[in-house]
Amino acid sequence: MFHPRAIRYYLRLLALSLVLVALIIVLGILFPVLFNTISAVLLTTGFALAAFISLLIFFNGFYSDREKSVFMTLIALGVKMLLSFVLALFFLLVFKNDSTGSLILFFILYLAFTFCVILTFTGVLKKKSD
Repeated sequence: MFHPRAIRYYLRLLALSLVLVALIIVLGILFPVLFNTISAVLLTTGFALAAFISLLIFFNGFYSDREKSVFMTLIALGVKMLLSFVLALFFLLVFKNDSTGSLILFFILYLAFTFCVILTFTGVLKKKSD
């Protein structure tokens, strides 16, 4: 499932995750009232894990069978969306993070990781079509 040709995309996801964690820690130190720093770091980790699983599914379909790559792309996006919904359920209902700063942070992180996954998919598929 782990393909060596996809390592640079995994490293980009790791770099995005580390930058976001560092930014969250700095914002947590500067503005401690906005959100809980520990839960925000856990949320970032959850989104990174969901994006990583999505990339694993995508690259598994892309490098194993060219005919199934379209379906695997759609499955990867669906799995990422479902994992994000489960993460939202835990974040809002279980951990009771319903302050305005936490909700805004949730949507910012969701959009950042979704944007990263979509750019990866389109970049890889564009190279395939060339």
